[in-house]
Amino acid sequence: MAALPALFGLLMAVVVTGQNLDITPREAVRRVGDDLTVLCKVPYPIDACRMTVGTMSYRLIPNNQDEEIVYAGQGLQHGECGAHIKHIKEEWNGNITCTLPPQTGQIEVTGTMRLLVARAPGNPQLLSPPQSTFREGDGFMAQCIVPNGRPAAKITWYLDEVQLLAGIHQPIITSEPGSDLMTISQNVSRTLAPEDNGQKLVCRAEHEALDAPREAARQLVVHYPPKRLESGPLTIFGLKLGAEGRLNVTVRANPAPSTEWTIGDLVLIPPRSNEDGSVTALEPLHLGSGFYNVTLVLARVAKEDVERTYYLRVTNDLGREEFALRLSTMDEPAARKAKSSYLIIDVYGVELDTGAIVGIVIAVLILLIAIVLVVFAKATGRWFFAGSRGRDHTKSSGESSDTESAAGQRSRLSALSARVRAALPRGRDRVQATEPIPEVEDKAVAEEKKGVVYAELALGEQNPDKPPPPSTEYAEIVYTDQPAQIKETKE
Repeated sequence: MAALPALFGLLMAVVVTGQNLDITPREAVRRVGDDLTVLCKVPYPIDACRMTVGTMSYRLIPNNQDEEIVYAGQGLQHGECGAHIKHIKEEWNGNITCTLPPQTGQIEVTGTMRLLVARAPGNPQLLSPPQSTFREGDGFMAQCIVPNGRPAAKITWYLDEVQLLAGIHQPIITSEPGSDLMTISQNVSRTLAPEDNGQKLVCRAEHEALDAPREAARQLVVHYPPKRLESGPLTIFGLKLGAEGRLNVTVRANPAPSTEWTIGDLVLIPPRSNEDGSVTALEPLHLGSGFYNVTLVLARVAKEDVERTYYLRVTNDLGREEFALRLSTMDEPAARKAKSSYLIIDVYGVELDTGAIVGIVIAVLILLIAIVLVVFAKATGRWFFAGSRGRDHTKSSGESSDTESAAGQRSRLSALSARVRAALPRGRDRVQATEPIPEVEDKAVAEEKKGVVYAELALGEQNPDKPPPPSTEYAEIVYTDQPAQIKETKE
């Protein structure tokens, strides 16, 4: 029966383990010889402070600071149980446990944190395809392995001094059964380009136990056909008639290229000159990183040299590139500005940047606005066109007066014409007053038609303040000699 209370107390201790206890830090990585402070705290006073480090248990007393592991904290009455470890040892790798018994009662509270005593990993290993050279466009994959570190090492990939971010795979961490040492591996994949030739692929391992990173590397050798740096025909500027001239062309190739110059019917393969030595083809000069300078030397530039076209062929095992060159005695144009984030427009060889373009647009807009304002002012008679509109109004008033005067004259002429028409009887009325023979009547009418004159008369009452109406009437005025037969009948 006495064992039951003890068993019950043990179960209660297990249940309350970690309850209401704050432990910092919960995990730490330290090198051998480093120091570490672990603090456990509860919200009530405690009776003692016990700390288990490695396989040893230490009872820490606040006033005893001479041991390798000493008390740290504000005191037991504040519920703090801390340990300051002055020098970390390799065998202390693992858990550190604190135990806090209360001042009254039998229930103890415990807490645990994880201490990793850093252990340097082995040297990194770079695994890659066995061939020594690659071609442009080949797929390339490599693997970096950093073994037996505690904790696992960190891997970073570089191409020369530039960190690689694309093509990096997720790392894989493994460990041997029963061991806390970890091995990390990571792959990188890449499609090789001419720019990769001569670059060094670097796997860099970093670890808390290392004073400096460790590296494993291999150099990439990428073969590719000759490539030109500029498109289209080339022009060599700055040559002077009568002086030596050099035609320099820079190409990129790997392996080293061979060259061939063609000048008219002359073909030169370096190193070679023509018969009189006036033209010499030089061997390609390697500038580094796969760049080559190809040169043709003219001993004396003549006028016909400027007028002809020179052809260059550059070849290697993977392909060829051809160039057409012209010579010019003019100075080379200003170097093209680097196209950056701002806009540049090239118009007939003149480059306009963003500021110039904006200025031109604003000037055009101002001109268009000025034209619209002038047209509007002239149409509405405003601003500086107001005076001319007054003069136009005065002129139109004078023209109206002249129109009214002419209208009065036409009115008088119309009245006179009406009286003349009333005084002269129509020929038809005169014929109806007699009884002529039908043939005679038809003749008289025909003869009468010969002397008819038509006049256009404006009718209606005329108002001197108002122009005449647009109505008109055609009246006929008859001037004819009466036939003899009609005269005798009247008598």
